[in-house]
Amino acid sequence: MELNEKLEELKDEKEELEEELKELKIDEKLEDLEEELEDELEELEVILEEELEELKEELEEDKELEDELEKLEEELEELEEEYKELEDLEKKLEEELKELEEGGGGGIGKIKRGIGEIEGGIRGGGIGDGIEGGIGGIEEGEGDLKEEKEEELKELKEELELEEELKELE
Repeated sequence: MELNEKLEELKDEKEELEEELKELKIDEKLEDLEEELEDELEELEVILEEELEELKEELEEDKELEDELEKLEEELEELEEEYKELEDLEKKLEEELKELEEGGGGGIGKIKRGIGEIEGGIRGGGIGDGIEGGIGGIEEGEGDLKEEKEEELKELKEELELEEELKELE
């Protein structure tokens, strides 16, 4: 019977050892899994840091694009204002041209006044004064007319340039 007891004890010990071995294997597997998880976490951390850096760069680029867009919108507003001013100027020039064509004011008006002074001088006997005043009026009118036309031409050129810039921006 002693042998049976011994055998029983050995069996119990064997079972205990097997249990311990299983636990050790489980512990080893757990350690291996922990190491794998740590490695994966480190890799994920590196990947996340890279993605975060890329997102920061994209955000910075977006901010730069927003700033550039704001500047372009401001420039467009300025050009629209300038265009409106040019339209107003064009209307004003059209009105002045209409007045000139009708003989009112400006260089043509002075020329007509000068001719009138010459005619008045001839009729009134003060031919010299009439001619002198008339020629002065004509010369003054021609000078004014030339200046007006040069100014109109300059303004029209500026208007064309601004219209071209506006078309390019659109």
